[in-house]
Amino acid sequence: MAKIYDNKYEFIEEIGQGGFGRVFKAKEKISNRFVAIKELKDADLEKQKFIIHELKTISQFHRERIVAYFNHFHEGGRLFLVMEYCLKGNLREYTKIQKLPPQSVVSIIESIAREFHFIHSKKVIHRDIKPDNLLISDTNQVKIADFGIANMLNGTTAYMSPEALSYDSKYFNDPRIDIYALGVTMLELLTGKNPFFYRSKAQIFELHDKGEFSIENLSQWQQEIIIKAIHKVPELRFQTMNEFAEAISARHTPFVLNFDILKAGEIAAKAEALLGKKKWIKTIGLLDHGEKKYPNSIKIAKLKADYYLRTNKVELARNYYEKAFKLNSRINIQKELGSIYLEEKEYPRAISMLSDHLYKEPADLEAYNLLLKSYYETGRYEAGMDLAEMILQEYSGHPCFCNNHLICNIMQGKGSELTRNTFEYSTDNPFVHYNLDLFTEKKLSHNYLGSPPIKSKLLFMDYRFENICAGDLQLVDHDVAELTTDLEECYIISIGRKSYMQNKIQVSDSTSISRRHCVIINQKDDYWLIDLGSTGTYLNSERIDGIAQLIGVNEIKVGNINIQITTDKEKLI
Repeated sequence: MAKIYDNKYEFIEEIGQGGFGRVFKAKEKISNRFVAIKELKDADLEKQKFIIHELKTISQFHRERIVAYFNHFHEGGRLFLVMEYCLKGNLREYTKIQKLPPQSVVSIIESIAREFHFIHSKKVIHRDIKPDNLLISDTNQVKIADFGIANMLNGTTAYMSPEALSYDSKYFNDPRIDIYALGVTMLELLTGKNPFFYRSKAQIFELHDKGEFSIENLSQWQQEIIIKAIHKVPELRFQTMNEFAEAISARHTPFVLNFDILKAGEIAAKAEALLGKKKWIKTIGLLDHGEKKYPNSIKIAKLKADYYLRTNKVELARNYYEKAFKLNSRINIQKELGSIYLEEKEYPRAISMLSDHLYKEPADLEAYNLLLKSYYETGRYEAGMDLAEMILQEYSGHPCFCNNHLICNIMQGKGSELTRNTFEYSTDNPFVHYNLDLFTEKKLSHNYLGSPPIKSKLLFMDYRFENICAGDLQLVDHDVAELTTDLEECYIISIGRKSYMQNKIQVSDSTSISRRHCVIINQKDDYWLIDLGSTGTYLNSERIDGIAQLIGVNEIKVGNINIQITTDKEKLI
């Protein structure tokens, strides 16, 4: 004798099982209509209440393309949901028996997208769209099922968008996770395969990065729509289900002018021009304004990262590069990340990033110079000289590679000799002049065998100083320092103990001041203070680690002596 549920539903047959429980066909005794009853495994009362609430919410819309919810009851602590029975089952099972022609697939996806546009307008998100949850009625109408249950399960991995896979609650109510899932469903129904099945989260991310979705046999417009619908970055997907449906209807993914992107681009262009002119304060002010108005602009995020990298604020630079990468994983920032890793002394990662970048951009001299710096910092002086010589064969006399070849040469000879005499080092280059002066000095400011080592006093020439032009640096307080020359004639201003004539600014003969304490790179609109492994160099009360930028009026402290300097002669104290 057939089992009777809730005193009114006669069991007919089981028609499916899943992570939620099982589904069976039953006949309602009073009306004789067939219904589908879902028996849920989970006995958690709070979850059961949530599912019932979701179903009641969606059922009040009375939509033809949503599987109707009739009733619910409890038996043995289990929740049973009484739903509309769809004669032809779900799309997954249906397509195993009968493959749908492409025109039918796109028609189904378009109609489902339009239905979801309405559903999303009511602030309802499904969160588990897939062929299993699209049912077919006896009239061949495709209907959406499993509202509420899908929410409880949080989705199926192969249909979950990359941001949903993070299980971050801020994406829980984002309709673009449904757009992604419907895009994957379209891909699967058209190709017969889901490339994300049996893949880990990391592997799914990798497939997105490579763009390997096995859709090359589809028509061009279908490929374009799928790629946009399942884009890794939510902001680059269709933003509404209506956009998705309209693209299918038009057989084309239109370029939609986003005025926010346009306005953000205008701000970014102005900021980029200011950054190129080294207008540091105006640049960051404009970028802060742009970010506040357009927080999801890739260009603004990338420019802020560039700004912070160029002003040696490495941690902030990393944060903004990571933000730009999240917004668009295909953005090429390997060189910039290599530079950050270099500053953070993560040399193997720096070399890996820079090598990968140079494989793509083999003419990028700045990246070669960063790679050379990685060799120099890790004591691979021969490799540094080999790299410099390779570049100098093509770019004879290039200032950065001449200087950096020299300092590798000095270090390879342990500071007391040059091991290679392949060419003359031109002293027209201020960095070469400084380093040769250090190498040949009679009254030593370093110790060949002890401390401080000569390497702490040598200057590597960064690419930003390739075309160095003397700036307008002004010494404000003349009472505590003795100038040996006019600062406006100096590209590199060394500061250190009195009686060491190589110093352009000499202060005190106390041992609290290093013999060569620090230097200032006096480049127009781009001034830098570099500590030379000293007893401590302070800029505006903060001890610097290596290098710091000078903007406007600054107070430099060496030992117990304060020196006031300005980079703008119109702002004299």
